[in-house]
Amino acid sequence: MPIITKLSFQKRDPSRVNIFIDGQYALSLSAETVITRGLKKSQALSPEELQTLVQASHEGKIFAKIINYLSFRPRSVKEVKNRLNRYLGPDSLELQELLVAKLTKLGYLDDSKFAAWFVESRRAHRPRSRRQLASELISKGVPRELIDQILSELSDDRKAIRQLIHKKSSLDRPHLLAYLARKGFSYSLIKEELDKIGVEE
Repeated sequence: MPIITKLSFQKRDPSRVNIFIDGQYALSLSAETVITRGLKKSQALSPEELQTLVQASHEGKIFAKIINYLSFRPRSVKEVKNRLNRYLGPDSLELQELLVAKLTKLGYLDDSKFAAWFVESRRAHRPRSRRQLASELISKGVPRELIDQILSELSDDRKAIRQLIHKKSSLDRPHLLAYLARKGFSYSLIKEELDKIGVEE
């Protein structure tokens, strides 16, 4: 039977442990997994146990990649599923769902929090209409009921329109109308705000 001959913490990532089987490096596992499974030097492993550890090692590496992916900014469930599909391929849906469930349970994935962050970020740095925000959130896979809930808490589009008019003050009225319409604002609201500010034809 295969025997664990050495366990050593990785220098690059101390949270993972290198496992040596019969004197040769075989795989790496999270320290938590090593402790949970009670792995130790001189322990004999059945072929089935070794295969289970190999699978756990693979899952652990993919999980670490996804955690890194999530470290840059919040992500929607759909974004994470798409990334997992890139890592694992379309034939691993069961593992993908398992990892998504784990990420959700640990608080890394929450479409409601993602949508709130997304809207706040967009409105603060790149003002846009609620219609455009809804379209972008739909493309991120956020459920429609969550989108409606988040956007219902926003003030109307007037503030965003005013910010964009100020930002694009060098444009004449026709170009401003076209620009704001592309951002998803209604024609009547655009015209009303342009009239208030006094932007001439």
